[in-house]
This record gives sequence, structure tokens and C-alpha cells, in this order.
Amino acid sequence: MSARLGAGGSGEVYRATDLRIGRPVALKVFTLEDATPADVRRYAAEARVLAGLSHPGLVALYDVGADIDPRLGPVAFLAMELVEGATLRDTIAAGPLPPVVTAEVGHQLAQALAHAHAAGVVHRDIKPSNVLVAQLDGAPVVMDQPVLTVVLADFGIATHSRRGAAGGGATTSSGTASYHSPEQALGREVGPPSDVFSLGLVLLECRTGARTYPGAPLASSLARLLGPVPVPPDLGPEWVELLTAMTASEPEERPTASAVAAALSALRA
Repeated sequence: MSARLGAGGSGEVYRATDLRIGRPVALKVFTLEDATPADVRRYAAEARVLAGLSHPGLVALYDVGADIDPRLGPVAFLAMELVEGATLRDTIAAGPLPPVVTAEVGHQLAQALAHAHAAGVVHRDIKPSNVLVAQLDGAPVVMDQPVLTVVLADFGIATHSRRGAAGGGATTSSGTASYHSPEQALGREVGPPSDVFSLGLVLLECRTGARTYPGAPLASSLARLLGPVPVPPDLGPEWVELLTAMTASEPEERPTASAVAAALSALRA
């Protein structure tokens, strides 16, 4: 292991090299010394989720295993695709994204979510810091804007939903409060529509440059239960219509990830 890249879910992520084939990887390390049985089950669950998914918009899993680290003691690890670049959070911090760039980013993420949802997986923690943005060097340009390539990461709290259920899934409010769906904020069952709601908040933040529900977790969760998500009308009627639908208070009123991808494909054109 070399540089620490950050923390995700319940583990720390480092830049490393697969010595067998010389490939750079992102190594997510879980310390086992004080791990509870629930922790171990969570680590194993993330590995199973990633192993069952294969899509260019989702971080790829290369290997899993366990070892003894001289500094950390016994550890489990996930060797994953290394995406060189920043996060969407870093990108937004430089200012709002143009409509065509936001549409392209959202289209890629919606397609990735559609793949995960078809496999029965709900991410439950869609937020800008979990979206990796590849380096812009050599990126194609559309309408004078660089086309960002993004990858969705950190399936540490993902869960399998009941296939076909609009709201079926886990009954936990895990995730980041600023991007919770109403059902997450209330601790109710979450399914694919919850990811669509969170993606709607991410896209709204891309367009405005500001988080819709900042502040402490309790205040942030309460704010979205008191009224509809505020979508500025100056974003344009097509964006207002889509973002309002994605952030509808009732899960069954939201479009599917596939429908969102189709709508964003039209917007990026």
C-alpha cells in the first residue's frame, strides 16, 4: 500500500499495486482486530454486491482476501478499480456544472443504477463524494464543455431489494442525511426509488453548486419532510420537470433509473 485515498463505508482506501500483474488498484482495507460479527458480515456483503455487478459506471472488483498488516494487524481487503481523478464533490466545489455536463454525468450514473437495480441491488448512499470523476486529460468536448467520465463507488451499505418492489428493501436510515430520500429519513423500507431521489439531489447540486439540504443530520432529514424539494425555475422547464419527478415524496411517483437515463440522454442533446 502507498497513499491513502480516503475512507469509504467502514474501511479505508489506499492506492496499491497488484504485484502479480503489476496493475494499480484501489485497496479498501477493513481492520478485523476489533471487528464484530456484524462488521464481518457487512464486509462480506459489500464483496458479494460488487462481485455480482459489472458495468462501466460502477467501480469494478478485482480481488478479495485477508492478510496481516504490520501496522493494522489482521485485515480483510477489497482490491478494486483505481479511478485516477477527483470526486464529483471536488468538481462541484469549483462551481455549478453546465447543463450539458450535468446531463452527461446524470446519464452515466442513472445507467449504472439501472444495472444495479436490475440485479436487485440498492446503493443507499448516492452522494457527490461517492462519485469518482476520471481525469479530464484527453476528454472529448461537447458544446465547448469537457465530457466527464464518472464511476459510482462505495457499496458499503448497499442492500438487496425485493425485485419488483417500488419501495421494498432494507429498513435502515444508513447513508448521508443530506441526500436521504423521505423513506430513508423516516427509517422505512428503501428500494430503487430511494436511489433515484438521492440522484435527483445530486443533479440539483450539480446545476446550482449548492447542497439542497445542508446542516446537521436531524435538521437536514426534517427539512425534506416539510415540503417538496425546491427546484429553481430558472433551471429550465425540462430540468424542473425531471428533478421534481425524481424527488417526489412518494417512491411510486418517481421514474425508474432507466427512465431517468433516457430523459437525461435527451437533455444532453
